[in-house]
This record gives sequence, structure tokens and C-alpha cells, in this order.
Amino acid sequence: MKLLLKITAWLAVALTVLLSVWAVFFYFATTEEINDETDDSLIDYSDGLIIRKLAGVELPSEDNGTNNTYYIKEVPEEYAMSRPWIDFEYHEVFITAKSEFESARVLTRIFRDSDDRYFELTVAVPTFEKEDIQRSILWWIVALYILMLLSVLGISVWVVNINMKPLKAMLKWLDEYNPGKQMPPVPSDTNVTEFRHLAETIRKAAERFDVQYQAQKRFIGNASHELQTPLAACSNRIELLLDSPDLTEAQAGELVKVHSGLQDLIRLNKTLLLLTRIENGQFPESSPMDFSRLLKESEQMFQEIYAVRLVAVSYDIRAPFICNMNPQLAAILVRNLMKNAFVHGDTGQDIAVFMDSDGFSVSNPGNSPLDESKIFTRFYHSQSSREGSTGLGLAIVHSICKGYGLHVGYAFTGGRHVFSVKRL
Repeated sequence: MKLLLKITAWLAVALTVLLSVWAVFFYFATTEEINDETDDSLIDYSDGLIIRKLAGVELPSEDNGTNNTYYIKEVPEEYAMSRPWIDFEYHEVFITAKSEFESARVLTRIFRDSDDRYFELTVAVPTFEKEDIQRSILWWIVALYILMLLSVLGISVWVVNINMKPLKAMLKWLDEYNPGKQMPPVPSDTNVTEFRHLAETIRKAAERFDVQYQAQKRFIGNASHELQTPLAACSNRIELLLDSPDLTEAQAGELVKVHSGLQDLIRLNKTLLLLTRIENGQFPESSPMDFSRLLKESEQMFQEIYAVRLVAVSYDIRAPFICNMNPQLAAILVRNLMKNAFVHGDTGQDIAVFMDSDGFSVSNPGNSPLDESKIFTRFYHSQSSREGSTGLGLAIVHSICKGYGLHVGYAFTGGRHVFSVKRL
């Protein structure tokens, strides 16, 4: 989940909880305040009625044109003593002026006159409907929540985008980083302490990777170069021994085995040297290369070498694929892919070549997919690898494509191994 979405989700949940709690408190606070004001007016009104009753002054009509209603009745002493002297309740009362029932705040008071007679005064004042105020508060809460949520989300997106620009720049730098490649400085134009520390950490890590990468390349290149002479000398001496007239058949057989293993070692050493030269950029010359021509030339060469395998090659060339590349590297790229298709498979198999202006692919039949995460790594050997394979052919293809901004990919589709080279 993206950081912005996570922040938004947490804010939405927090606002929902906060506004829900606020709505409950607001409802009860509003209700309590309205009740207080209503109760004060009921007490004042009832005081006036009791004073007039005790003074013998004529009371106002119960239907006096207002929504307030009252009535007084004499009650037994036992009833009066069993009731609270003042009590507030909610009831549905009939409002004569409106000819309908409404929710009302009702005050009930017990009082006694000078003759020790007890009276019960009931005063009712129409008040709000609880359902109406609940519905009103709910709608206001929903409207307020939507407004606040949109405002907070908008502000959050704006603030996060502004403050995350340095992090995005560093992530972009990391995406483009390759050990040994000349890179611009790590972006650190920010006053945020954590981001500056992160940029410094990335810079130091990249420097360590570059040092290790260069050391590894130097070691492989130097070791391969230094091994060339003694390997060639050993090979020549074995050939001289094989020409010796005193050599027995058993000794000759052993020397042939040693010579075969030594040739594999020489071939591996030359391949490592080539890979090192490619990664060091020692093939600067380039020219437009027509890969359809290179593929057909490679096919002719391998048809002669592997004639006994009876391989058939079909072409589907929609448009020529032309790319500026070193001629030697372009030939190596095509030969490695074509040889891989010729060597790995059964006798009589077919190889399909597809090409358009964006790239080409070479496919051959197969029984099971290869490991996509390792297929282009050095010294990878599949179960179908032939004896004598160095495991560096596809690694060289990957290194060449990487140096020229091409993408080499693998897929197992329709029972076929498909290796493709595309423009990025």
C-alpha cells in the first residue's frame, strides 16, 4: 500500500471515530441546554399560576391562544405525599390552538393552600421532537464529515506530495543506479533531517558497491588474462606429448582427457575475458546493424555445424530490426541466442524467428520452463544443458543488451522457450 493511501485511510478512520463521539456529546449537550431553558420557563410560569391561585386571583384561560397548556386539580393528601413536589417529564399533549398532539416538556408541581388543601399543577410547553433533532444532527454530522474528509484529504495529498519530493528523487536515483556506471550525485536538496541522513546513507552504500564491483571486475579480468599464457603452454605441451612415439595407448587416452578438460578451461577463460571487456565498454565502435541478416548468417553457420540435428528454421519478419551496435557484439548476441536454440532440444526440432521494428525473438520447443530469475546469470546450468557449456552465453547476451539499452527476456509459451530482444 502506498504511503499516501495509508495516511488517508488512517485519517478517515480517525475522523469517523472523532466525529461520532463529538456527535453524541453534541446531542446530549444540546438536549440538556434546551431542557434547562425550558424548565426555567416552566418554573417561572408555574410560580405565577400558583401565586394567583393562592391569592384568589382569576387564573388565565387554559386555552389562552398560546401553545402553553396547564390544569390544576385538587388531590388527596395521601396522593400529594406520595408524589415529588416538583417533577419534569416528556409527554405527548394535545395543543388546542393547533388541534394536534405534540411532544411537550411537562412540569408537575404539588402545592398546598392556607386551608391545608393539596393541589397538583400540570404545565406543558411544546418542545423539540427528539427524532427531529437526532435526524438534524445526523445530517449535519454527515455533511460536516464529508467536508472535513475532503478538506483533510486534499491538504494531506498536497502536503505529502510536497514533502515527499526528496524521497521520490532518491527512489528514482536508486532505480537508475548500476554499479560501475557514472551517476549524478544522490539528491539531497532538502532540510528534512531524516531525508538528508537517508541520502548520505545511500551515497555511502553506493560507493561501497562501486568499489566492490570494480575490484571484482579487475580480479576477473586480471585472472583471466594471466591464465591465458600458462593455459596455452599446457595445451601445447600436451599436444607435443601426444606426438611422442614412446607413448602407450593408455597414456594417450589419459592425455586426450586432460587436453579436452584444458580446452574447456581455455574456452571459459576467453569467455570471461570477453564478458569483462563488454562490461568495461571496450567495444566503442558502433554502426547500424540489420539483425535479420545476422540471424540468417548465424543459421547458415550452425546448420553446417549441427547438420546431424536436422533443425528447421522458420522466419516471420514483419519489419527489419536495425540498431546501432558494435558489429562484433551484435554478431555475438545473435550467435549465442541461435546456438542456444540449436543445442538445447531434440533432433529434428524447429526454430521460429519473429521480428518487427521493435525487436526479435528466437524460440524452440521445450518440455518445462527455465528459472526466469536465474536464466541470465553467470554459470547457470539447466537440466538440459549440454556437456561443455560454460553457462555464460546468456549472461553475455544480457550484458550486451544492457549496454545498448535493450531488454532481453524469457518466456515459456505454448511448450516453447522464447528468448526476445526488445527496445526499452
